[in-house]
Amino acid sequence: MTSGERVLTLNDILQGALQAYNTGQFEKSRQLLESGLALDEQCQPCLWGLIKVCDALQDEQGSVNSLHKLATLLPDDISVLEAFTARCQTPKQLDLAIDLYAGYLHRRPDSADGHYNYAYLLARAGKPSSAIPAYERAIALGAERPEEIVLNISTVYSQQLRDDAEADLQLHRAIALNSRYVPAFFNLGCLAEQQGDRDGACAYFSHCLELDSSYLPALARLADARQFEDETDPLIVRLKAQAAKSDDPDLHFALGRALEQCGKFGASLAHFDKANSSDRLNHRKYVPTAIEAEFDAIKKNFDDEWFKQNRLSDSASPVFICGMFRSGSTLVEQILAAHSAFTPAGEREFFSRLVETELPSYPRDSEQITKSALQSWAARYQEESDRIFGRNTRLTDKRPDNFLYLGLIKALFPAAKIIVTHRAWHDIAWSIYSTRFGQAQHYATDIRTIRHYINLQTDLMTHWRSLFGQDIFTVEYESLVTAPRQTLTSLLNFLGEPWEEDCLRFNTLKNTVKTESVWQVRQPLYTSSVGRSAPFAELRPELFD
Repeated sequence: MTSGERVLTLNDILQGALQAYNTGQFEKSRQLLESGLALDEQCQPCLWGLIKVCDALQDEQGSVNSLHKLATLLPDDISVLEAFTARCQTPKQLDLAIDLYAGYLHRRPDSADGHYNYAYLLARAGKPSSAIPAYERAIALGAERPEEIVLNISTVYSQQLRDDAEADLQLHRAIALNSRYVPAFFNLGCLAEQQGDRDGACAYFSHCLELDSSYLPALARLADARQFEDETDPLIVRLKAQAAKSDDPDLHFALGRALEQCGKFGASLAHFDKANSSDRLNHRKYVPTAIEAEFDAIKKNFDDEWFKQNRLSDSASPVFICGMFRSGSTLVEQILAAHSAFTPAGEREFFSRLVETELPSYPRDSEQITKSALQSWAARYQEESDRIFGRNTRLTDKRPDNFLYLGLIKALFPAAKIIVTHRAWHDIAWSIYSTRFGQAQHYATDIRTIRHYINLQTDLMTHWRSLFGQDIFTVEYESLVTAPRQTLTSLLNFLGEPWEEDCLRFNTLKNTVKTESVWQVRQPLYTSSVGRSAPFAELRPELFD
């Protein structure tokens, strides 16, 4: 140090960081704050400053890390815990938040908000049996808006425990607490919808709108439960009026589908474009080269040699139904559900959650997978299946994007059968484009990215067929709806099951369907969806080029 230099104090650093932040020099501000933490690792102003700086730099991980440090320094400050919880996205972050709240509740067992937040985290982490008692404890301690907590309990029963009867009871419990609680009526409508009760669903959605005419989710779902022939229908008029002043994607998707039914294809397309444009803001950017690298890594890491070395000797034979979304997977599962040998499990998240929690570098961490880990996962899958669906049944596990994990699936269950649904790519693309999907399907808001993803999926399925093609059966959607008996006979032969006439009466089942195809599978087989994209060929030439 020269005689002219001065040692910066912590206060100097904080002042310099603030000045840099206020002048937009975010990286400089971060460097100064990090130097402050090097002087005092418990400097709370430095940590708060880093949160703001990382937010400005769009460094979500940096913000989360600083919030976690603050939460450990201030373990009894629930506002800090809540701020950290709000930022948690990954399973590891959720586990950290759960541990922090467990400690907080150990010291403050009578905190209603603490129990509520703890329950919310447990539910997000896929621990429903622990979440429900925590929610109930929050209610018992006098938490505000208990009807909202009961709504969350209902969601846990419906989505995670697959107990719709209990979910229904909880929703009526919420209404008993607040007779004008619109979200409870809306969820009752969704339950009725999933159970194929069109009249009941429409009644609940209509009641939501009677209580709150601006409740757009109910308006959108009411439209989806209807069939339209004329755009002068009062419900379409109402949709148009709301759409003119709202960017809500669900509203524009619903109006687009209603106008498509009326043959107003140009107007329909305008609303699909608006819906996808709005929804695209909620999705991470689709980078083709990155997605290509991911698919290439799956093929490289889960090859024949890996499969031979890691395959278990498990004799369980679940049936996995996968393929692109909107390719007919729900229809196939519903048909098999009508057969006495099968129990539909719907879209289970087991493998996607497994990869997220225990294989964060998937697919590049395949060499780290041990036989004991595979055995543990297989046992966990079976235990979860038995708990929810009972023993002595053959499950159909229908999650379309399980095609990403077929290497893992066949390692755990070598006897498993794989059904892949396939449909003309332009009809798949249009059906996806006209449907709202979650953030995981970040390709879904643009026809070109949808097509790119379909091509990658097709190529990956070629890879899987080279490894265990004898256990893969492709159901062509067009063949299924035009020649169902022949197609289904071949499918059942593949599965080792006899023909049952009830398979053709699948639409009469009183089961629960929790996918976007909920109304389609309540109808007998129809061919009108074959070539659905054709009327849009001139409007969207990329569908056919």
